[in-house]
Amino acid sequence: MVLLNIEQSTNLIIERAKQLVDQVIAKRGNDSPPFKPEEFASLKGVTKIIKADLGTASAILLRLPAANIIKINHNHHQLRQNFSIAHEIGHLLLDEIEKEYTLCKEHYASNLSYRISGTPKVGKKAPIERLCDLAATELLMPKDVFRKYLSAFGVSVTTVERLAKIFQVSVPSTAMRVAEVSTEPCVSIQWKKSRKANVKGLDLAWRHSPLAKTGDRSNYMPVNTHISPSSTLLEAYNGNKILESYKQFNIGNTVKRLLVQSRGFGYGNNRYVISLAFPNRCRDSSEN
Repeated sequence: MVLLNIEQSTNLIIERAKQLVDQVIAKRGNDSPPFKPEEFASLKGVTKIIKADLGTASAILLRLPAANIIKINHNHHQLRQNFSIAHEIGHLLLDEIEKEYTLCKEHYASNLSYRISGTPKVGKKAPIERLCDLAATELLMPKDVFRKYLSAFGVSVTTVERLAKIFQVSVPSTAMRVAEVSTEPCVSIQWKKSRKANVKGLDLAWRHSPLAKTGDRSNYMPVNTHISPSSTLLEAYNGNKILESYKQFNIGNTVKRLLVQSRGFGYGNNRYVISLAFPNRCRDSSEN
């Protein structure tokens, strides 16, 4: 059997997800979003999707001799449930790949087939879980379909919110997908209220760029990962308007000021800011 490394496995599972999307499109006769995870589940031998209280787990995949069952945490928001179901379908796609290929064990730790609550920083998940997230992203936001809508609307924070509603996925997931498929380079960023004692302002939760999949984490990183209360981003956090500013980013060995669009989303303790930064719309760091 062929031994797959992480890059080969990534390409293969995304290709399998695309094939599954094509099956759904052919079955229903159109490629109009949203793409419901139940549509894919039925094609992968999932006979039941059961909603239950799973504690800290988001979903559990039960592989039975005659069928597959997915249990989903009914305490989570429906958009999160959608992604969790799609993630478990990603495990089924990975099962198929493992029957044909050998995964490089030094890159793949043994993982139980469940999702734990909480959102780790991008790139911090175990490789197998990350592969299943990539499959889920392709299933719910197919690249070709998503890019068609993105091109029609234009790249902006307003578009992120609009696409999240159309594809019925979360705003943060949509922002990541925009950074991945946009023909105009952009970086998506999430900011959250600082949890440090006696510290006011926002902290960088994650940032996602077209180069994220290469593992080069030095590119397009905000110089300041903590935002003080006087920043434009705090105005975005406290309001509902899209605000524009220029922020310094590390780009290789240089620092440039990129145009950044930001807006606040969510409520209460779940409030956050999504920003889009545009590398092609920049000023030199010495400019005012």
